[in-house]
Amino acid sequence: MESRHRLLLLAFISTLAIVHLVQAQDQNGISIDCGTTGSYVDSNNVTWVGDNGFVTTGESINITDVATKPINTLRYFPSGQTNCYTNIPATKDRKNLVRTKFYYENYDDKFSPPSFDIVYEGKHRDSIEITESLLNDEDTFYFSEVIFAPANENISVCLLRTSPSDNPFISSIEVYSFDAGMYEDLGPEEGLILYERITYGAKKLISYPLDPFGRLWSPSGSEDNTALTDLTTSAPSIDITGASNKPPEIVMSKALSGDGLIISGLPLPSTAVLVYLALYFSEPQSLGRTQKRSFNIFLDDIQVGSHPIVPVFGKATQLVLRDVEATSESQIVFKSTDDSVLPTIISGLELYSISNNQHGGSGGQSGGGDNGGGGGGQSGGSKVGKKKNNLPLILGVTFASVFVVLWSAFVVHILRKRQNAKPASNTAPTTSTEHGIGTGESPLYGQETASDTNDSYVVQDEYRN
Repeated sequence: MESRHRLLLLAFISTLAIVHLVQAQDQNGISIDCGTTGSYVDSNNVTWVGDNGFVTTGESINITDVATKPINTLRYFPSGQTNCYTNIPATKDRKNLVRTKFYYENYDDKFSPPSFDIVYEGKHRDSIEITESLLNDEDTFYFSEVIFAPANENISVCLLRTSPSDNPFISSIEVYSFDAGMYEDLGPEEGLILYERITYGAKKLISYPLDPFGRLWSPSGSEDNTALTDLTTSAPSIDITGASNKPPEIVMSKALSGDGLIISGLPLPSTAVLVYLALYFSEPQSLGRTQKRSFNIFLDDIQVGSHPIVPVFGKATQLVLRDVEATSESQIVFKSTDDSVLPTIISGLELYSISNNQHGGSGGQSGGGDNGGGGGGQSGGSKVGKKKNNLPLILGVTFASVFVVLWSAFVVHILRKRQNAKPASNTAPTTSTEHGIGTGESPLYGQETASDTNDSYVVQDEYRN
């Protein structure tokens, strides 16, 4: 056993090494492999560091039958009500994404995955409920994720015991700094706790470096639903400057299309929570003079934005709604306008609850992008359960005939089963989140419309009761 003085010296030396490694990672953030020492660079050129400069409690475990880093090690906490990681570098007064990952793999030989809570910076709380041991499945793990603006250059991540028989544990911590203006309608004390993030029309998980801000985008395609179509843009590139959240170009290059799309099966609690919903669109085709794609969007009976969405070819459109109540029974409904001749589409979606909500439940909207509609809003509340990243988000299509409606419901049921696969703290698709279950290789293993002149268009609707 090392002496106390020697341990302190090692901690000091490792802290110096961590500072150097953080600088080597382009100042964009830090990736901490919990339960290990030293550092390494993964296949995505991300530098991972051990956790010995950030935590003083807990026990480290090396999972011998797991090869994939960083999930082949973990730190668990057999004692104490609260155990914290501290002095984690972050960008002060700028939105940061913090993701924690949990890979159980029956490390304790109990075949009983634990449940516990995790608190970011002492104010943004999420619940980890691992419902499957996921043995021998290194592509699937649970994770929790929050976006917030730290008031200091260092943040904390604390694990809270919620059951005497369950030991909290953690596999990794990742921090990514966002550019100024991203998620700009989030207040300084608020946090966005992820429920899911979807890339539509895609086949694979999108993560860093394809998303330079470290967001995990779970794929959702048409599968065997012949009423839906996966689309790929014919534009040589996608201009995302009109979307302040900066969805990655690869997400905007794909879309899912169908007449009267309905997004259901949202991974929300059965009781109402205030949500932050961001939707992304881009017209995949260069339309002729007689062609038009135009539609309105509703979250249950609340219209998202005050103008129809008219996606622009080669440009991104973003629509945000927040501070509106939603549940697991809620639906996002797309309705074409009377003058539209092309079916509705969607490229990406983000769904969060808001912790420390500063706006209440009045419902606000904002929009920006290149082409034309409105949007905006506010959401609040923290999630109380973690799901696996199953892609709980399902797409259906509305039809006039009752027979077709019933058939669509059947297809949605089948798709839901197929999409219940693998991403982290929520049940997310193979790339998900609220908490979700995520899949993919390590390190991640992030208005309404503007006119064609690229002017940003923002609408603030009156608050609804």
